[in-house]
Amino acid sequence: MKKRYWVRWRTVFDSTAGRLQQEGWDVCDGNKFDKIVVQSFGLREKGQAEGLCKLLNSIEEENHGLSK
Repeated sequence: MKKRYWVRWRTVFDSTAGRLQQEGWDVCDGNKFDKIVVQSFGLREKGQAEGLCKLLNSIEEENHGLSK
C-alpha cells in the first residue's frame, strides 16, 4: 500500500557556487494536487520530518481501518 505522506528534501540554487544546495526537508501530502507541503523543516531536522510523516500515516491508517 502506498503511503499518503512522505518526506522530500528541499533545495535552492546557489548562484555564487553554481549548484544546488539542500536547504531542508518537507513533509508532503500525496492526496493534494497543489500546495502539497504540510510542514517544512530545517536541514538538521530530518528526524522531526520523518517522525511527523510516520505519525500522519499512522493516523491515516487508523482513520481508514487499516491494520498497522
